[in-house]
Order: sequence, then C-alpha cells, then structure tokens
Amino acid sequence: MNKKGISMWQATAIGIGNIIGAGIFVLAGSVIYQAGPGALFSFMLTAVLAITVALNSAELSSKIVAHGGLYSFVKETMGESTGFIVGWLRAISYAIATSAVALGFSSYLLTLLSTQSIAYELGLALALMAFAVALNYIGVRVVAELEELLVVLTTGGLIIFIAVSIIYGKWVPARFTPFFPNGPFSIVESASLAFFAYSGFNTVATLTPEIRDGKRNAPRAIMLSLAVSTILYILVVVGMLALMPWKLYAVTADPLLNALSFSRAPLFVDQIVGVVALVATVTVTLSLIVAGSRTLLQMSDDGLLPRVLGGKDDSPKRAVILIGTIAMISIFLGNIQYIALASNFGVIFSYSLTGLAVYLVRKRGIKGPFNSPLYPYVQVVSVLLSVVIMIALGVQALYVGAVTIMFGIFLYVMEKEGSRGRNNAGNGN
Repeated sequence: MNKKGISMWQATAIGIGNIIGAGIFVLAGSVIYQAGPGALFSFMLTAVLAITVALNSAELSSKIVAHGGLYSFVKETMGESTGFIVGWLRAISYAIATSAVALGFSSYLLTLLSTQSIAYELGLALALMAFAVALNYIGVRVVAELEELLVVLTTGGLIIFIAVSIIYGKWVPARFTPFFPNGPFSIVESASLAFFAYSGFNTVATLTPEIRDGKRNAPRAIMLSLAVSTILYILVVVGMLALMPWKLYAVTADPLLNALSFSRAPLFVDQIVGVVALVATVTVTLSLIVAGSRTLLQMSDDGLLPRVLGGKDDSPKRAVILIGTIAMISIFLGNIQYIALASNFGVIFSYSLTGLAVYLVRKRGIKGPFNSPLYPYVQVVSVLLSVVIMIALGVQALYVGAVTIMFGIFLYVMEKEGSRGRNNAGNGN
C-alpha cells in the first residue's frame, strides 16, 4: 500500500471535479440547443456508455496498475503499437479538452464582470492554463488536496442551482415539448458532445499507482465519482429546461448564467453560480493536465516516448509542460463546441477498446479485487455505443482524429527506429 499517496476520497474528488466542470457548466447549453428537451435522453445515453466504460476501467485498474490508464490497459492486452495509438490519442484529447474548459472559465469570469472581449477571453484562458501547468509542476499531492476542497464548493453550487430552478423555473409542458424538435438522431449527435461531460472519471485510473491501496480504491473512486456526477447532471439539465426555453440556448461557454438571467433569479444566485463555475473549470483544468502528463509519463517509462518526458517523485515536469503547451495551441481550433468534439474523438476511440481489454484480461486469467458485473453484456454495450457515438462526432472531429493518429504513428516509428539505433550503437561498443 502507498501510505504516502492520495486517499480514495481525494481520488474521487479529482474524478468528480473533472467530470462536473467539464460538461455541465460549459457544454450543457450546446447539448440542449442541439437536441431540445431530448437533451435529457442525450445525457442518459452518455451516462449508460459512461457506466459501462467505468465498469470496464474499474476492473482493468484493479488488475493492471500503471499511470497510463487506458493506454496501459490496451498496451498490456493488445500490444505495444495499439497501446501507443491509444496513449497518444488520450494525451492529445486531455490537452485539447483543457483548452475547452479554460475557455469556459474565461467566459464565466467575463460575464460576471459584465465584459465581453474575444481578446480577454483568450488571454484569461491562456493564463489559467499557465497557472494549472505551474501547480502540476509542483506535484500531484498539491493538486489532490486543493481539488478535495474545491469539489465541495462545486457540488454545493450545483445543488443551489437545482434549488433555484425549482423555484424560478416554469414547470409547464411548453418548456419540455416537443421532445425531439430536431429529430431522434439529434439525440445521438448531441450525445457525442455530451460525452465530453462524462469523460473525466477515467482520470482516476491514471492515478492508480499514487492512490493508497490503488487496486481496491481506484475502482471505488471511479464508480463513486460517476454516480454522483450522473445524478447532478440529470437534475441540472431538467432545471435548465425549466428556467429558459431550449431554443434560446446556443454555443456559449456560460449557459447556467444565461438561464438564471433569463428567469430573473436573484442576482446573488448568479454570482454564486458564476463563482462556482469558475471553481469547477479550474478543478477540471488541473485534473486534465494531471491525466495527460501521467499518460505521457507511463509511455516514457515504457520506452515508447523519449525518456526525457519521465520524472521523479509525483511530478513528470517535462510532460506537464508539453501537455500545457499543446493545450494552449489547441485554443485556436475554433469555438468551444468544435474543441470539445475534437477532444471527444480520442476519448471515445480509446473507450471503445475497454470492453475488448476486459475480455482479454479474463481470457488470460489475470486476477484482481474487482470484476465487472453482467459480463460480457456490459462489454458488448460499451463497444457498440462507443462506435455509434464516435460516428456521430462529425467530419471535423473525425478529421482532427485521423491527423492525430497519423502523426502519432509517425512519432512511434521514429522513436522505435531511434531506440533500435541506440541499441545497435551500444552493442557495437
């Protein structure tokens, strides 16, 4: 047991902080605008996928203990080359997601200050990412202790929003009908965006070696963070629909404040929710850099990336800087919806392999303290839903994903050739 590591509750806090801030504060409005009241089904559909993947990840993290999370699971079960592609996609997805969440932070802050400026929005987002890089550079224990406190504030803020929506929302059929205004397929399309809101739970898997009794506590933290977040998501989306007509939601990064303003909720509630949104987006930014840097750390330790990306203690400093740099560049991909969809490709692609990884782990007889229930049905559902939602991401996201994969293959080949050359030179000596 790692007595000096982070606790199960701290790991759960990182998971909840990553899940909640990444979606409900930033992208819920875009999902509602795309699917109408059917956004409830979108969040439920993604919850089903998230639960199946969470069960897969929980079993795998109890049997394969490594910093790499899904990368390590795939590498150990399907081979080095497939593992590299997954690890590379995950790391890039974490970095891209960081920029999307940082834009959410700057949008909420500027709304609270009654100021709108694209230059300010970009500048504040870049400043937050720089702060997150600096804090992660110090070490993960600092991040874990901070997030344990911040997640309490985030959860409390959402509960206040839900309570206010009950009082100030209009609970009439017009706010919840027609249920499928843009057709049933819009549910799947918006689910591909909503999944960004659930992706954070797997961050916990990358921290398994640093969690006390990680084989047992990582699966618990994964399931706890997902359960709490799912309940809050459904209640908040219902509240948003009651507070403001679905047609008025659009591609903005501060939808909760828009809903409160429209419903003429008290100003102090706007301020509370705005501050909580800032806290939430900060926690997610921190968590995403934790996950991305740990993935690169494990890939470096495995010899699939240059050793220079590794690190001592709990801070792979060069990997942290690299993830932060990619995140800052990603902010120029487009609006927050496009950035989120681009991030989702790598996330969902890697999740589609978790069911197969569980099958291979069981076939090889690898034992651990947690086994997914309803095997193999859970695994089949996770694969099929992943494929459906990945197809619904859209052309731009698929294009970014394809380019990322090709560049990753290039890096993999170059690193293997370099490693082979170094080995040959060593043998010659």
